[in-house]
This record gives sequence, C-alpha cells and structure tokens, in this order.
Amino acid sequence: MIPDRIYIIGYMCSGKSSISRKVAARLGYEAFDTDDMFEEKYHICVQDFFDKYGEDYFRKFESDILKKTGEMHHVVVSTGGGTPCFFDNMQWMNENGVTVFVKVNPITSYHRITQAKRKRPLVIGKTADELREFVVNHYNSRLPIYEQSVITVKGEDVDIDEIIRKLTELE
Repeated sequence: MIPDRIYIIGYMCSGKSSISRKVAARLGYEAFDTDDMFEEKYHICVQDFFDKYGEDYFRKFESDILKKTGEMHHVVVSTGGGTPCFFDNMQWMNENGVTVFVKVNPITSYHRITQAKRKRPLVIGKTADELREFVVNHYNSRLPIYEQSVITVKGEDVDIDEIIRKLTELE
C-alpha cells in the first residue's frame, strides 16, 4: 500500500521539486513544495525572508509549514534542503509519512546551484571556489540526517519507476 504522505528530501538543487511532481502525477497524488507553501502563506519569497529576518526565524516558520502537511492526504511534499536538519523535522516526517532521499554528489549540487534560476539564501555572495567548498562541507554535514530516510535514490539519474516500486514494497 502506498503511503498517504511522501516527503522528498535532499540537498539544494538535487531535483526534489521535479521528482515530487512526477511521483505525484504517477500516483494520482497532489504535489506540494514547502518553499512554495511558505511563500504563499507569508506573501514573501524565501530569499527576502532570509535577508530580512534570518535563518533561525525562517526555520521555525518552515517547520510549522511542514507540520501542517500532516493534515493532508495523498500528497508528495518536496522539502527545502535544510528542512530535515532542524527541530525534529526528520523524525516527524518518518513518523507521519515516508521519506525519500534524493542523493546526489555534492559536486553535482555545486554545478546545479551555479545554473539555478532561483537564488539560494545560503550561497549568495560566494566566489566559485568558496561556493564549491561550502557546498561540499555543508552537504557532508547534512548527510547523516538525510541518510535517516526510509528510501534513498540516486539523484543524478532519477528513475521514477524505481521510486514507485520502492514505495509499493514498503510494509
């Protein structure tokens, strides 16, 4: 039986939003993105909120948004890269749904971040070398949390069929 709530987690630019939409479409579920939910609720983009109020304040509101998804059914939720790493969010997602970690090489993330249209608050203002070093270190610091996920898939060449199969094989 497919879980009622599926949480797609992973580092910045790992493809979480795209994967969540594809998985949701295949399952007949709705896809949500916690950053989009945040921006819709508070009428401010994540970047502007970060600039104005800081990361600590953002993480509190982000966690509140995440917990609201516990009231939803038949959803695939893409989270921000840091969402699992604050408060009890990873544990909460594992208790209230199934987590899918989209695992990419940190250098893949680095390259995708440099090409991304959406600005990432944690990496603004860094030179290429600073950004590469930051991404590798930051990714590795978050990896132990991401690895608490129920399912892990390779992010460089995502196979939606594989994700669906792994979801259907859960007990």
